[in-house]
Amino acid sequence: MKAIILTLLIASTASAQTLTIIKPCSNQVAYSKTIDLDKEISVGEFTVKNLLEDQVIFQGTERGINSIYNTPVSLDAMEVISDTEMFAYGWCYKVNGFEPNLYPHEFTIKQNDQVVWWFGYAHYKDGNWITQCDPSHLRAHSQFCKALEY
Repeated sequence: MKAIILTLLIASTASAQTLTIIKPCSNQVAYSKTIDLDKEISVGEFTVKNLLEDQVIFQGTERGINSIYNTPVSLDAMEVISDTEMFAYGWCYKVNGFEPNLYPHEFTIKQNDQVVWWFGYAHYKDGNWITQCDPSHLRAHSQFCKALEY
């Protein structure tokens, strides 16, 4: 009997995927949800489906997330230091600790995958992109860390 119950428990959680969103300018979780899916799905479809379902404030599509919790977009998401240096902010994701470097609609998740989104920045200086997707809490610039809706 114990073996049957254990088998049922394993089978019922074998296809669970987790979506986590890290608070902008923080290292804390703002949102986390584990869902049992019976099919493979793109990161973009998975993210949009769950944010809509849970009425999380966001802008974007399966092709990319522009804003979550009213983070700035477009020119408002740039911190210009000088004529040759800037920080560009936006949403980045990883799956199971790996940054695929693909648009979210191009990367498919499978059973037990964990998707994590965070507000990050890319650093541009003297004609070169120095970093990509560093977490915003590492700089915590007031322009991007003012009161945001969670």
